[in-house]
Amino acid sequence: MRSLAITAAVMPAAVLLTACGGGGDGVDASCDVSGVADEIEHILSDSDAALGETLSLTCTDDWSVSTVTVQAPAGDTEETFVFRLLEGDWVLTSAVEACDEGGPLAAPEALRADLCAP
Repeated sequence: MRSLAITAAVMPAAVLLTACGGGGDGVDASCDVSGVADEIEHILSDSDAALGETLSLTCTDDWSVSTVTVQAPAGDTEETFVFRLLEGDWVLTSAVEACDEGGPLAAPEALRADLCAP
């Protein structure tokens, strides 16, 4: 059963890369699209959920904000993942910390404008 969930998670990544290669709506083609998708799939790999459609992907400096559809047995949900690039790896970061202006993990202002909007 687990191998099916992982296989299901890998297949959307191929679709994601194909769709985003041309700079699809809401996806910044200059982002590390495959790296971000791989990290989301890694996060979801311990659950029954799989990565669905990427609704948006924005990158600034060493930060990435991605809103995706997560496919789960209980139904699909829309989730936002915030990552920082540290020593070549995408590291999941709390949106609360990223929105804390002046905090040690505050995201660049360009990302906070959308991520932290009320």
